[in-house]
Amino acid sequence: MKSKRLLPQISIIAAALLLLGGLGAYWPALVGADSPDSALSPLSTIGDAITYQGYLTDENDKPLNGTFTMRFVIFNDAVAGSTLWDSGDLSIDVDDGLFEASLPIETDIFNGEELWVSQIVNGETLSPRQEILPTPMAHTLRPGAVIKGTANAISNNYLLEVDMNNDAFAFNRGAITGKSTTGNAIYGLAENGRAIYGQTRDGYAVYGFDGGSNANQGYAGYFYSANGIGVYGYSNGNRGHPNILAPGVYGQSNQGVGVYGRGDTSNSYSFYNEGGYFEGGKGLYARGTDVSSQQGYGARIFSDNYRGMYVQGSNTWYDAYFGGSGGINAASYTDRVAATQSLVVNLGDTVIKPGDLVAMMGISTSPEDGQPILAVAKVDVNNRHAVIGVAKEFISVKTLDFENGSEYVDFAPAVGIIAPGSYLVIITDGLAPVVNVSSLELVTNGLIGDKVTLSARGEMELSSNDTSGIVVGKLAGPIDEANGTIPLFIDID
Repeated sequence: MKSKRLLPQISIIAAALLLLGGLGAYWPALVGADSPDSALSPLSTIGDAITYQGYLTDENDKPLNGTFTMRFVIFNDAVAGSTLWDSGDLSIDVDDGLFEASLPIETDIFNGEELWVSQIVNGETLSPRQEILPTPMAHTLRPGAVIKGTANAISNNYLLEVDMNNDAFAFNRGAITGKSTTGNAIYGLAENGRAIYGQTRDGYAVYGFDGGSNANQGYAGYFYSANGIGVYGYSNGNRGHPNILAPGVYGQSNQGVGVYGRGDTSNSYSFYNEGGYFEGGKGLYARGTDVSSQQGYGARIFSDNYRGMYVQGSNTWYDAYFGGSGGINAASYTDRVAATQSLVVNLGDTVIKPGDLVAMMGISTSPEDGQPILAVAKVDVNNRHAVIGVAKEFISVKTLDFENGSEYVDFAPAVGIIAPGSYLVIITDGLAPVVNVSSLELVTNGLIGDKVTLSARGEMELSSNDTSGIVVGKLAGPIDEANGTIPLFIDID
């Protein structure tokens, strides 16, 4: 018995087309696409079975007639290999040698791997196995295949269009699905256009999901740009204040940070390595909604090794404006609640140490845009009448460059004595925890709250009936004999 298989490649061609057709015979209109001339009603989807045709003869090439028991087995090798699918015994009618069989093959075996069909008729295995060959166009569906063409010649300007009319939503369903263990499940590359484009009416144009359980391990979406924009978000929503339902970029996290941005930290001396850059009618709008009085910050700003926040306004407006009943409360040397402090310059002839009383000498010019600044000197017998406060700390002043070539003046606290011509911060009103005293015995017996004055000799002493002394404040605590300092609440009379 011999079998001549007529048009086997055409049969397999039909199989490939039917498998694609199984995605659905009804093609709904895409959002924004041209509507069809007439509405289409949903049709039944095409099944997975393929048609196998052949021509059966005996050993003398005489065509056979009747009903035969046939079995079809698909292997991944021409001689040996593994069995990928088995039809089992089928009763097939043969008419003048011609027969046709419908084979319900599982579609997942068609993945680009070489396939071979073995045919068994009435228990006899025919040889050789027949290779399943693709049609020329079916080559575009194998692994590594390339689809080329002119998009303008195809409906909606797509080289490949896949529609799915399944109304049920699930994470494991999609018109196009990609799966990879090490590489890219879906990879897009475009010279000047869009590598991957998504469009939706009320859903998600692009949706990413990471099901990993390890923190900081997986990304639902990862975007990288060699020299451009990593992620660009745009919304044409109606104006509002603020319209949070139509943001350009929206981030939300139950356990982490809604949106995280990180600039290049290798060159920290740069004003163009920001973790985030915001530009608009309002560059940044932040609002805290946490009901906890300790956690509902509109903005929380932290710096590892520099200023917590840098603000610069126009020449005719404030660098920063703080409204509300508190205005601003800072926990560093600019704390307006604990003490009133000022930036001044030492124009005296001697150095000033932190804790020294200082006196006014007049007005000088600040290096920052020529603004006026108070000039001071260490208090002595000659200038005690002009005492203004106590030195707190040395301030380093540097002129630095923006990357656009312009300059700015940087003020930063530093450790050390304040030489003539240097800048310092003084406390003019409020608590000064460390004030140097020249004669310990003068205040050894003082009580908290006692007035402290400057004598005619320029030394601090407890207030007495001598009205010639200048009151500089009140004793705020016991004397530190080891360091020769006292805490003083400055209140210059």
